Amino acid sequence: MDSLLQPDASHVLAVSDLTRDIKSILEGQFDQVWVQGEVSNLRAQSSGHIYFSLKDSNSQLPCVLFARDAASQSFDLEDGMEVLLLGAISVYQPHGRYQLITKIAIKSGEGRLQLQYEKIKRQLAGEGLFDSSCKQALPILPQKIGVITSPTGAAVRDFIKILKRRDFFGEITILPARVQGKEAPLELVKMLKSEMVQDCKFDLVVLTRGGGSIEDLWAFNDETVVRAVSSCPVPTISAVGHEIDTVLSDYAADIRAETPSGAAELISSMQLETTRRTQKNAENLYEFIQNNLYLKTQCLHQLQSRMRFLAPKRQVELTSMRLDDLDTRLKAALRSHWLNNQTLLLQMNNRLQEHHPKNRLRSAKQSIQVAQNRLNLSTKVSVRQLAERLHYNANRLQNSSLHATLKRGYAILKKDEQTLITSAQSAHRCSTVSAAFHDGCVELEVKKGK
Repeated sequence: MDSLLQPDASHVLAVSDLTRDIKSILEGQFDQVWVQGEVSNLRAQSSGHIYFSLKDSNSQLPCVLFARDAASQSFDLEDGMEVLLLGAISVYQPHGRYQLITKIAIKSGEGRLQLQYEKIKRQLAGEGLFDSSCKQALPILPQKIGVITSPTGAAVRDFIKILKRRDFFGEITILPARVQGKEAPLELVKMLKSEMVQDCKFDLVVLTRGGGSIEDLWAFNDETVVRAVSSCPVPTISAVGHEIDTVLSDYAADIRAETPSGAAELISSMQLETTRRTQKNAENLYEFIQNNLYLKTQCLHQLQSRMRFLAPKRQVELTSMRLDDLDTRLKAALRSHWLNNQTLLLQMNNRLQEHHPKNRLRSAKQSIQVAQNRLNLSTKVSVRQLAERLHYNANRLQNSSLHATLKRGYAILKKDEQTLITSAQSAHRCSTVSAAFHDGCVELEVKKGK
């Protein structure tokens, strides 16, 4: 039994781990949730943050509305007030406490309409009614404007007043319709589908009314109205309520204006911009015409000068001068051509003379004579040099001969006809030797020396 009470260590969680897991699950599951209840324990801090609880008969939920979101609310929260809140669940880990981070607060009566608003918005957006590809461009200078609104409301008075103040010169047609109550959607659709609108009798259609609560503006969230705005063949402007009010017709229209006055300013601004551009274009056109006129005037003056210059008498004079000039140039060209031909003829004659057979033969004979003279001279010089060299070599040969050597006082000693005596030792071994001189031989007796 005790063993069953022993926990598996791998399944034991620390408090922080469990709180972290709870935080992950809750924040992932409830990142955007609508909650309805009664406000209690409301505390507004100096920072602008508002802390309170949302409760019903059985439970309560801690909530916080941060300053940046509180500033955008259209009413102040109070204890005991029934509200509908849009927010996200957040877990504060140190205390293991969860709370609702509130983004939007709506009074309970308005909450049901807000939920219906969101439902219709999602449906129509899913059908593509709000896509930018469905939008039409506004006309540059709308002349005929149809205004669908209550003819007795303050919105249409402000709209017309601003257009007049800004000198709008177009035509304004009021298409009367209720803008509040059960009959309002039907009348708004009737005007949007009227013959004048469907046949494009207007350049622009403005759907407008003043501000009010969500109930007051609900006709402009009606599905039939929104579809009629989206399918309108004429470009549309939705100018409903104040800046903080956004109705579904704003999404379906081609342009949303924050207020009726804003729509009038937008339209008149388009006219003013077009007028400014037209004036600028007119100024540019005037400047272009002035410049063009100046250029044409200059061209005319030049043509007049040329006409005076091209008078008949002047033309004859100019032609005569051209003829004289051409005559001079022709004579100079002919003379230059003749001289060039003469020079060329002389050059060709000289070249012909150089290549004439007689002249070439004479030149060849001269060349042969010069070559023969050079050969004779060269031969004489060579013979003389050879003779001198022969004489020199003969003298050297004669001086180096045996007879010349003997004649200078030398003698050759021989033991016999074949044996020469070349040393005193070999002579001592003989009793007599033969001595040959240049003029004869003698027998000599050998004596022993010291």
